[in-house]
Amino acid sequence: MSSDDAAYHRSVRNMSLVLAAIVITIFAAIFVPPYVNPNHDVFQSSVSMDSPFGFTLHLTINTTSPAPGSGVLIMGWLNSTSGSVENLTTANSWALDQNGLRGKICTSGWPIGVGVMKGHYTQDNYTLGTLIPLPRPLVSCPVQAAGPSYFLLKPQPHSSQAFVEIGGVPQVWTIQTSYAFGYAPNEGLPGGSGPNQLPSGVYTAVVADEWGEVLTTNFLVR
Repeated sequence: MSSDDAAYHRSVRNMSLVLAAIVITIFAAIFVPPYVNPNHDVFQSSVSMDSPFGFTLHLTINTTSPAPGSGVLIMGWLNSTSGSVENLTTANSWALDQNGLRGKICTSGWPIGVGVMKGHYTQDNYTLGTLIPLPRPLVSCPVQAAGPSYFLLKPQPHSSQAFVEIGGVPQVWTIQTSYAFGYAPNEGLPGGSGPNQLPSGVYTAVVADEWGEVLTTNFLVR
C-alpha cells in the first residue's frame, strides 16, 4: 500500500470516528432522560398551575443556583382564583408521601407541603423521584384537635386565606408553607463537604396539595 493510500485510509477512519461521536452525542441529547442529563437553562424560580377546584397552586425558590455553603428557600402556597367563596372538601389524596413533605408544624390537617428530591424531575416524571428526609424541629406540640373537614377560600382574587373550623371553633388559615433547605447546620447530606454542605448536582423542589396536585422546579448545587 502506498503512502497516499495509507493516508487516505487514515483520513476515512478518522472521519468515521468523528461522525460516530457526533451521532452518539445527538442520541444522548435526545434520549438520555433529563434527570440524568438535565437541561440547565430551563430552571425556573417560580411556577404555578390552575386547579379545577378554584385555586392556583404556586411554588417559588429564591435561587436556582445557590452559592457554596448556602441553601434554597422553598415556598408553596395556594390562592383563590374565583370571585366567590370556594368550598374545598378535604380529600387526603396526596400524590407524594406526606411524611416527606414539610407543612405547618403542630397543625393537623394542613393541606399543602413542600419537599426536595435529588435529581432532575418534572411534572411528567416526579413519581420516579424520592423525597429527601427533612430534619424535624425539636418542638413539643400540644394535643391537637382533628383537622378541618373543609376550607372556605376567601372570594378575593389572589387571597391565600381560608375559613376553617377546628373542634367547633372557626379560624382563618393562610395556606402557605416554606422550608429553608440546606441552611440548617445538621442538614448536610451524604456526599457533602461539610455539616451544612449539599452534594453537588441537580435537585427538584416540589409542592403538593391534598387534592393530588404537584408542582416542581429545579436548582443546581455546584
